Amino acid sequence: MKRLLGLLFFLICISHVNAQDTELKANAFGDGVAFESQNEFYIFGDVAVIGNNILSEDDKDAFNNTLVNNDDTKMRYVDIDSDKETFCSSQATLTLPSDFKKIAYAGLYWTATYAYEKGTRKEQKGNYDYRGNGERSPVINQIKFQLPNQDYQDITGQVIYDGSTNVTHAINSPYVCYADVTQLLKDAETKSGNYVVANVKATQGYLSGGSAAGWMLYVVYQSPTDNPKYISTYHGFALVNKEEPLDLNFKNFKSVEKGDVKTSVVLSAIEGDAALEGDEFAIIKQRDGSFQSLSNGARFQQNFFNSSITNNSIKNRDRLPNSENTLGFDIAKLDIPNYNNAIISNSTSETTLRLKTQSDRFYLYFTAFQTEIAQTYFDDIVQENNPQASQSANVAPEIVRAQPETVPSYDTKEKRKPYRYFKRGLNSSAFNYLKNKKSTAIAGIEGGYYVVTGVFAEPARAGKWTSSLIKKGYEANAFINPKNNWNYVYLLRSDTPEDAFKLMEDLKTNYRYRDTWVLKANLD
Repeated sequence: MKRLLGLLFFLICISHVNAQDTELKANAFGDGVAFESQNEFYIFGDVAVIGNNILSEDDKDAFNNTLVNNDDTKMRYVDIDSDKETFCSSQATLTLPSDFKKIAYAGLYWTATYAYEKGTRKEQKGNYDYRGNGERSPVINQIKFQLPNQDYQDITGQVIYDGSTNVTHAINSPYVCYADVTQLLKDAETKSGNYVVANVKATQGYLSGGSAAGWMLYVVYQSPTDNPKYISTYHGFALVNKEEPLDLNFKNFKSVEKGDVKTSVVLSAIEGDAALEGDEFAIIKQRDGSFQSLSNGARFQQNFFNSSITNNSIKNRDRLPNSENTLGFDIAKLDIPNYNNAIISNSTSETTLRLKTQSDRFYLYFTAFQTEIAQTYFDDIVQENNPQASQSANVAPEIVRAQPETVPSYDTKEKRKPYRYFKRGLNSSAFNYLKNKKSTAIAGIEGGYYVVTGVFAEPARAGKWTSSLIKKGYEANAFINPKNNWNYVYLLRSDTPEDAFKLMEDLKTNYRYRDTWVLKANLD
């Protein structure tokens, strides 16, 4: 116990031992920015995460209709304060435990879809025509940040990604920015309390694909814990769609050698709609290599990213406004259910997270992983990075901090450089990828290329979507995949990839069918 107390206040944040020269997986229809390791911590302590959306239907009232998506909501800035220097603002409350010792790290993120200032839409022959007004501001990385019992401070952050410069994402121009605000929290006299973020730029009104915006504050702090912990944070920008899952691999730790392995994760994304199902978050099971989809009382296996801010099974309502539906903005903090250490075993030194979707697309920009680690492993890290540090009960070792310069590995079937330009047609990389990719085995259907416009977990929703397509003059059909019991609605089965790809590209020019894709089935 004396030895444990002696190390209680020790934090160490070091660079990766082995740099991994890997790149963000590019999918067939878009690219992003590689997820980079922002910090690694070996610490007696824990994390807290808060945040809020900053676009909603009303500027102050909570929005609690979970059957509505941001696509069909006329957005306006949330603005809870009466400050004339802010055009938008929202609040969230940080509550640190009474025995917390010090702030080790605080990262502030803000993200939005921002193609222009305000948008309108008009229905024409069953389709929506979107128009934008007001030129997009080139300055997206400057906001205002208010700590408890303080005035606003101006924050200039790093632009992690700006979709306005990418042809693939220009239609809704998502962006994400980051600022290290550790020193601000360390210097603050009051650390627990209300935090406000203001002047996050986003598109009001209507936007093709829906408008969404929000902010997140991620805090690592020192406090008494039974075992030391490994905490790793990553940020970047990745479009997750139907083409193939996104895998993130975490290393540089060793879980406890005996007893229960306690692990948790934090993720944040935009464009995960409340009423659209099909998106999943999973973790690899160490014992057999399969992936376990995760869920709890607030997030479901087939609708994990559901426009909410949650702490395990509890929706975090300690916010202003405290909307149940945050209209395309998600923050999820959850403990990994690890009964009998079936997912993460004792002495494990690596794990993989997997994100995928069969219906709703979304943009992931932040993920963090933490697990209890073996005391012997922690001691080795301490001595390796600070050999002069005393580990007696009376002397706290020196704090060492640095930022790793690495990216996580992506365990995909094919490693490709991100596409910098989107080329359409049969000479495009997307078409070549379709021709050369391995087909999916699905029992009970004819081999070929299927132009799929939607995948549904509920047969009733699949039937409703099929009927709507038939009414519009399409020859829509559906089949059930026995592996997952999902209903695939398609408009064409072709023996050749050319016809399927051409139809898909034509459909994707219409907003209603922007998520159309080609399934290559039973051809190998």
